[in-house]
Amino acid sequence: MRTLRLLAAAAACVLLISSSSWAKAPKSAIVNSAHDMRSEFNAASFTVCNFCHVAHKTVADTYPSNIGPLLWNHTLSSKATYGVYSSDTFNALGTDISDLGPLNTGAYTVSNLCLSCHDGTVAINSWYAPVTCANFQPCPQNTTFMPNDTRITDLTNTHPVNFTYNATLANNAGILVPASISSVDGKGEIPLFNGKMQCATCHDPHNGASSIFEQNFPAQSSGSFCTYCHL
Repeated sequence: MRTLRLLAAAAACVLLISSSSWAKAPKSAIVNSAHDMRSEFNAASFTVCNFCHVAHKTVADTYPSNIGPLLWNHTLSSKATYGVYSSDTFNALGTDISDLGPLNTGAYTVSNLCLSCHDGTVAINSWYAPVTCANFQPCPQNTTFMPNDTRITDLTNTHPVNFTYNATLANNAGILVPASISSVDGKGEIPLFNGKMQCATCHDPHNGASSIFEQNFPAQSSGSFCTYCHL
């Protein structure tokens, strides 16, 4: 009976995926959102992207030569440990994201990029390449930290991240079977990263249209995007 319920739920999800017309939020949705740091630092209007990304790495930048994903411009955290979520039904399936190896080896995940601001150990305005503020002068650095109400330092009591989201796990948990190692859905809008769920699977940092920057999940009758994966 449970197998029949899972098959019916999976079929309903396939129908939902194939018939939906949702799409990832445009990058421009970051404008005037909580991730648009221009007003925070009185920055020049063209620096909306430079708080997190840098277009050109110059010799003068303090950018480590091997840090390259997404042209990341924010100083990565060196926090020793974040812990791993576990429960009676989901035990030790994740890996502490700070245990992947020293950051200078390039062994980090997209979740490490999120936590470089959100673990509160690195100032929001700590960059590898200077960001331009008023009168085209460099913005001040290392003075503003993440507020406590948006700070994450312990991943043992949050939704698990950095675990392999495959068909076996999904079937055992009664949740949506991933379409591929790069996405939960068939359209690639709900991303996986090398087959793993990370912060950015559910949260799109550019989607300022959402108060919690979630991906543009299809509308759910329960009013929660959680039910997209959790059938």
